Amino acid sequence: MISRMEAIPLELLAGAHPGRLMALAIRDWAAIVILWFAASRVPAQNRFWVYPFVMMLLAGRFHALGVVLHDAVHLPRAIKTRLLRVLEFLAGYPIGTTIEAMRYHHLGHHRNLGHSADPYLKSWVGRSRWRFWLFSLRYFLLVPLWILRAFYGAAASKLPALRKSYAKLFLQDRSNSCLTNSSEVSVCAREDRWQALFFVCVGALAMFQVRWLALYYFVPLVLAGYLAGLRLLMEHFQESAAGCNSRDAIIHLTRNHHLGVVGKLLLAPHNVGYHLVHHLHPQTGLEHLPELHQWYEQNGSYQARALSD
Repeated sequence: MISRMEAIPLELLAGAHPGRLMALAIRDWAAIVILWFAASRVPAQNRFWVYPFVMMLLAGRFHALGVVLHDAVHLPRAIKTRLLRVLEFLAGYPIGTTIEAMRYHHLGHHRNLGHSADPYLKSWVGRSRWRFWLFSLRYFLLVPLWILRAFYGAAASKLPALRKSYAKLFLQDRSNSCLTNSSEVSVCAREDRWQALFFVCVGALAMFQVRWLALYYFVPLVLAGYLAGLRLLMEHFQESAAGCNSRDAIIHLTRNHHLGVVGKLLLAPHNVGYHLVHHLHPQTGLEHLPELHQWYEQNGSYQARALSD
């Protein structure tokens, strides 16, 4: 039984690095461009049969971009460097979010796992399978709502009266606090101006390539939003952590999933399926999660590890 955090090799706890995240984003975009090129070469009579496979693979890569941005969210807060700006442009804007917006709700989830302020807790779902699948359908609206958030946020950056509704509706704030003068909400709103400009440019491009953008960008992107939402439901038991300390809550409510090939393509790209160890060490870079998970497996169960601290 492991009783000391110091026993974990430090190299397994190394944080994310913007340069490595950039390399992953470029790799994902290379796959997207290859898929777009391959789809353009499919004979017209075969496109009906090929399209579902291309759409699913594209959705998996857009989902992967979201995971790349997720790792950037866990970087220490600092001035957004040029490299992070470029990473945000590659991995954030195309899927409908900014680093600040994702940071707001995602770090809120880590701080409040299983409690009323957890933006990802869906107590109504519980462990019911039919409620799980019924609730999952709402995630088809995730990307359209993120796009709408960009324009609402741009307006909220100029109109403080909109910031409370902006935070509650689009940043999933559950604090019941007065957010009109919140500096964090204000920063999210200001950054959404750039996100809104990105989609204005996409809308202008759609005037010339509306069918292509609809079939090979927007539809896969909406599906990617569904996959991301489905992943959120799979990663946790949708139950309260009342009475548990934060580490016990992680052990009892968080689970790994889809660690195989299909998971890497669709539901858990870039090792995000190692979710239990990610919650235990949220600042550890995604490339280290498999080895860190293996270390935990070899040195005692996660539950034994938690109870021994």
